[in-house]
Amino acid sequence: MIQKDVRLTSLEILLNQLLWNEYDRGYLIPHLLVDIEVTSPKLWLLPLSSSQIEKYNFIKEKRNQRFYYHQISVMINESHFKPQRTLKFTPQQVWGLEFKMEKRLKRLDKIENPKILSVGLVDEGSH
Repeated sequence: MIQKDVRLTSLEILLNQLLWNEYDRGYLIPHLLVDIEVTSPKLWLLPLSSSQIEKYNFIKEKRNQRFYYHQISVMINESHFKPQRTLKFTPQQVWGLEFKMEKRLKRLDKIENPKILSVGLVDEGSH
């Protein structure tokens, strides 16, 4: 019975020594170090107002019905929508509203792959 305890204790000591012997012998444990750059258009985003969304949906609906920008500007001026800086919507403003929103949506749908900046090995003791 005493020998079993001695063997168990000896085995524990042996295992502990094996772990520490790596360091005692000067062996270093290398680690892979990778620097990665992640970019996303969704990190900082200004929210759209309900009015902006409504105007865009109105314009898209009319464009899908094959109306021209001039026709849409007349319709939008007769509706409840009001421009922010002028008295009425022009065909150019209607085009601009649609173009800017399409550009925003395309940018938000874009998925950027991460860029690997550097790859290297680092020893246990050096970091």
